[in-house]
Amino acid sequence: NIEENHQEWKQWIEYDQPENYLVPEPYDNLLNDFERLMLLRCFCQNRIIFSINNYITKIMGEKYIIPPTIYFDSIFEQSTSQIPIILILSPGSDPTNDIQKLAERKNHIRKINIENGITGNDEQKSLRILAMGQGQEKFALQALHTAQYQGTWLLLQNCHLLLPFLNELEKELEISTKSHPDFRLWMTTEPIEKFPIGLLQKSYKVVIEPPSTLKLNLRSTFININLQTFTESDHPAYPCMIFILAFFHAIILDRRKYDKIGWSCSYDFNESDFHVSVDILKSYLNMSLERSSLEIQWPTIRYLIGEVIYGGRVIDSYDRRTIHTYMKEYFGDFVFDYFQPFHFFIDTNKSLKYDYFIPELRDFLSAKQRWLLREANISIEPQIEYNFEKFLPDKISNLLQRNIEKSNFDIDRIEYRQMDYQFLSKNVLFNQFFHYSIFRDLYLTYIDQLPLYNPPDILGLHANAEINYLTKTAYEIYSMMLDIQPEQHDIEDSLSREQFVLSLIDDILQQIPPKKDLNIIKQKFKQILTPLTIVLVQEIQRFNLLTSIMWKSMNELKQALNGQINFSYQLDEISKYLYHGQIPLLWRSYTPQTKKTLGSWIEHFQRRNQQYEKWIYNGELKIINLSGLHVPESYLAAIIQIVSRKNQWPLDKVTFYTNVTKWQNIDDVDESVQGICLIEGLYLEGAAWDIENNCLIEQSNKQLIQMIPLIKIIPIETHRFNMNNYLRTPVYVTSDRRNAMGIGLVFEASLYSKKDLSHWILNGVCLLLNTD
Repeated sequence: NIEENHQEWKQWIEYDQPENYLVPEPYDNLLNDFERLMLLRCFCQNRIIFSINNYITKIMGEKYIIPPTIYFDSIFEQSTSQIPIILILSPGSDPTNDIQKLAERKNHIRKINIENGITGNDEQKSLRILAMGQGQEKFALQALHTAQYQGTWLLLQNCHLLLPFLNELEKELEISTKSHPDFRLWMTTEPIEKFPIGLLQKSYKVVIEPPSTLKLNLRSTFININLQTFTESDHPAYPCMIFILAFFHAIILDRRKYDKIGWSCSYDFNESDFHVSVDILKSYLNMSLERSSLEIQWPTIRYLIGEVIYGGRVIDSYDRRTIHTYMKEYFGDFVFDYFQPFHFFIDTNKSLKYDYFIPELRDFLSAKQRWLLREANISIEPQIEYNFEKFLPDKISNLLQRNIEKSNFDIDRIEYRQMDYQFLSKNVLFNQFFHYSIFRDLYLTYIDQLPLYNPPDILGLHANAEINYLTKTAYEIYSMMLDIQPEQHDIEDSLSREQFVLSLIDDILQQIPPKKDLNIIKQKFKQILTPLTIVLVQEIQRFNLLTSIMWKSMNELKQALNGQINFSYQLDEISKYLYHGQIPLLWRSYTPQTKKTLGSWIEHFQRRNQQYEKWIYNGELKIINLSGLHVPESYLAAIIQIVSRKNQWPLDKVTFYTNVTKWQNIDDVDESVQGICLIEGLYLEGAAWDIENNCLIEQSNKQLIQMIPLIKIIPIETHRFNMNNYLRTPVYVTSDRRNAMGIGLVFEASLYSKKDLSHWILNGVCLLLNTD
């Protein structure tokens, strides 16, 4: 049926949400709900999560797909002084603030942070906090004994960092049977397999995960805001600034689920970052009021929040650039522009209308609140109308006359902004008629109206970014389902497995080339020893080492499978990796970074060998594939060194830029082109490349990466380097991008853009040497 109706099936598969459309006839009537789910699992991996949710909702009810809300009061009520509370955390979740608030409600008011021992022996009830780490065992035991005696609470953070100590802690808890009834032991840990089982079994366990969508992140932020926070500044922009900051906080949290295209490294942004940033806003807005000014110090606020608070956690310069871009997008006078209302994001072309803006009081007031305002003679209409009718009519008339000439518009808009602030400042009477919770209630009312799921467009990412995230999540579900299946061992299966691995070994041995003779290479290039020749020799040394390791391990494994030698742990591990189609860990230690499976890696290994052969026998290559080199950075450094010598430039004053050509392969290259370095085999992620206009463009739907044409490497003196309208694009070895140590980043390319560069920065655009 699929072959006969392939157009209908293709159309169904290419729908954005195929789970919500009918399966091509006649299967729509033949398949039950579970069989339909299996069909989607085969054809639409990235939609299986939504399909599972639909299936669970239909069979069991919607409540089983909504994440449960964790109430710490309920956790406390179910705990005792003899039962520790273990909080198992996911990245980005930090319950410290919730525990502190709970302590305040339960009269455990005073918080003590322990750094170098127990601070004081007060009998006043308190919450003691100790971050676990090397050398903290002694202080933790002292704090435990004191808390048990005084009836205080103790919070031990990051217990996974001191697993040996947890065994000692378990014994201490077993010995102490006369703890004060008010004593509570709270512990936080990451999920870890070696956590003591006995301690887990006797504890009350709570798994805490951060909200998974923008809406839930926003809601969580405002639910946890202290109501009095909104009263701590009389600046009229203060409530709106809190909402803007909360939206920014939710955005950077939501980017994490999109893996490396969201953030190159994993960052532990949490609620404390938000609260410290609120304090900064409050401080600077109050300072403005003290100077009898309503002007907002945007550059200072952007720097302190974007570079110090949130940026202080960021170790990657490109991730820091992303945060800086969000700060420019969200923090500025333009958010209060009544001529052009500000929207974080708006798109009415989708099946759901997505419109994210700063909610205004007049849109969400109840009938009673509106009546109170009218009685107080306070207008809730847009400020522009209020100003025209009530305030500064002569000044407004002058502005209108002058704005006939558009050259004055920007100046006048700043002046008009001050008029808006003056209007808002007259409405401080709000506090006389409304509880200060009105702003929190306003924002929560607005948030509740938002869609539960948000597309990646809202974060500035392309819709394709969701495909990787959803596919990865689906495979995690499959992996967990396999883990809970009982292992079954069958003698016949074991024999067939050995036969399969033996066959695979023979295939691999045929693919391994003989070692290359370095003496022949050195002799051939002896008269023309250039920086590129040195790179070649170093590359061949590393390649020879890899081939030797592969040859030795394959022969030893073959002998072990044939019963000629004993199996070692390493050989058993290699056998398992080969059987599952993965690259053995031993080989990975001698090969460039890769995410390929064994089959595709062997093919890439062969192409690398062919490139080395051409280099050895034909001399320096006109076109190079950097993914075929162990250390591609050394090749680029050699190019710079050669050009610097030729032009007599100081080496430390030279850099390079890139230019994307229209040549797709070596056959397209103009024969007259000499003296340039061309790179092939680079893949563009997060954008597409327009060959005709030679610039970045939007990706096509479901096209995650695109090979771009050959790239020129052009060395240049640093003082002449000027790349306006060019995106500084990181080039990584794999889609894992870089790690916390900076491994994975090769160089920086320059890609021309007709759009504003911030668009591509938020899209997470990069170049890759290898596909997965």
